[in-house]
Amino acid sequence: MSENLYGEQHRNGMNRLQRMMTNLNCGRQRNAPLSIKDFEIQQVGWGPEILVFHPGQVIILMALGKGAYGNVYCVRNIHDGKDYALKQMHVAAAEGLPQSILREISTIKQLARKAHPNILALKSVFHQLDSEKGILKINMILERCDWDLYTFLKSIPRGFPEKQCRHMVLQIARGLDFLHSHSIIHRDLKPQNILVNRDQTIKIADFGLSKEHSNTSAVTTLVVTLWYRAPEVLLQSFYSSAIDVWALGCIVSEIYNREPLFPGQDEATQLTAIFEKLGLPSIKDWPSESVIMRSSFPEFRAHCLKQFNPYLSGEALDFVNQCLRFDQRKRLSARVSLTHPYLRPTVTRSRILQPIHHNK
Repeated sequence: MSENLYGEQHRNGMNRLQRMMTNLNCGRQRNAPLSIKDFEIQQVGWGPEILVFHPGQVIILMALGKGAYGNVYCVRNIHDGKDYALKQMHVAAAEGLPQSILREISTIKQLARKAHPNILALKSVFHQLDSEKGILKINMILERCDWDLYTFLKSIPRGFPEKQCRHMVLQIARGLDFLHSHSIIHRDLKPQNILVNRDQTIKIADFGLSKEHSNTSAVTTLVVTLWYRAPEVLLQSFYSSAIDVWALGCIVSEIYNREPLFPGQDEATQLTAIFEKLGLPSIKDWPSESVIMRSSFPEFRAHCLKQFNPYLSGEALDFVNQCLRFDQRKRLSARVSLTHPYLRPTVTRSRILQPIHHNK
């Protein structure tokens, strides 16, 4: 490829990305959004990378984590003194914006207009262009939470009080109901994508695999981390928002037991892990459009989940069972789950909720 041709493609790519980011930032003038000028140096992060937001302005931030396209940092607003999370994603201009990044920004901006206490709030989106390196840095300023659910669960003993468990599950279910009521399937619900604050507020986060849905969607392999993946996805069948409810059932069990309910090693062993505990589904319940035949599996017998998770109360057990119906049409919806006896008892925060003291 000639240098001139490469340069032209490079310029076209950068211009295209700039237009896309401009479109994503439309309508942001209300509510005085945060900008990078509101943030100061907090703490040195890892490695040699230094984040340059404007000429002459260098900000070094505390590293919180790494992702497929970039890193997450802690930043501080010098006006209100609050901490936020900065998710910075690096994109090669010539390649265009990956679908997952576009999807996450689009989804979280859509949700930010309606604000829900159990959905991680977006504060601002802005981008930086490195024309010399052909890199676009996309920055999302988000609420900062204390832990993800995975980390939190690893730090507390089994047998966490039932009231606290219920309240955590209630918030996840409310967040899911909000997403589904706006025609959004999360598609990657797992403890690592559920955030927890010291006051026990729950926030659903990470919408890189979220998808707008109608009634059913064609299957894709980029859906849900293996242990929380619904059988219709594993069977390469059509799926709906019910895949999030399946993941919810797995997460509820894990909240009580601190162990994943179906820890498969690959797609084949994941199905086996499900069938070994729930039994092989009937011919009637097996999806007709599945490319995997029911006869490929032994006739596994169903077992009571209490056998594998003795910490589940009777109502929690029934709730999990109804979330884990093999036929997605028979599963609880997120909306109906809120009326289940397990979540129905009203619980006042002042009576049962105390700040969580996390053991690091």
